[in-house]
Amino acid sequence: MISAGRLRHKATVLRASTSTDSMGRRSTTYTTAGTVRVDMRQSQGTEQVYADGVAVVSATELRCRWQDIGRLSITSVDRLTCRGKTLRIVSINNMDNRDRVAIIDAMEVE
Repeated sequence: MISAGRLRHKATVLRASTSTDSMGRRSTTYTTAGTVRVDMRQSQGTEQVYADGVAVVSATELRCRWQDIGRLSITSVDRLTCRGKTLRIVSINNMDNRDRVAIIDAMEVE
């Protein structure tokens, strides 16, 4: 169970576009799908080689109610914005398979 007092941050769900370009690749546009209350915990931050240089990659764990995942149909293709950070969803886990708490592992590249 997750305490309602810990869900103090509001995250906006950005739904990935389903349209494709002329080469068949997914368009990189996102539309707002809704909001969800989350508990946000930053777990680590490291420097990694990214694209043509070095970037700070920070991993974040978000916890929310499992019903909100179903209500908004959140998948790992979508993005979340919370407290000024745009997060890419890495995985969504059902804590103890009880359909109560969802643990979202997300990553931000700065």
